[in-house]
Amino acid sequence: MPVISWRDQMSLDYPPLDDEHKAFLEVVNQATRDLHEHNLPGIDAMFEACYDYVRNHFSLEEDVMERINFPDIDAHVAAHQQFIQNIAEFRQAYEQAATKGKKIDIAQKTVAFLSVWIIGHIISRDKMLKPYLVRLRNLPPRMSY
Repeated sequence: MPVISWRDQMSLDYPPLDDEHKAFLEVVNQATRDLHEHNLPGIDAMFEACYDYVRNHFSLEEDVMERINFPDIDAHVAAHQQFIQNIAEFRQAYEQAATKGKKIDIAQKTVAFLSVWIIGHIISRDKMLKPYLVRLRNLPPRMSY
């Protein structure tokens, strides 16, 4: 599997989201390298990074969608939920695999899924946010109490 390079067409011109997308691309690229080397601890780290991404990035993105009154928020959140389910299924299969070969096979399927998903999600779902993100410039920052 080739590594994925960030392309300008993926940019939302909103650094908090773009930076997290770039960081997750690096997770997928590192997993590709780990898979090539049959580095199972690296694959374990990939699964942990997926869960971190879900907790942090999806939370930020969904908060942003609420703040900008994004009209397709329900479908976007449903896509996030489907991703969470897919990763949970891959991880469960990976953890239940009895041999290193079977773990590598599941890891290959997982990395292939992530490679397609991240590009497809950014270009098809997240890019829909771009025209609405200009609204954030006129909103006060969120206050935490």
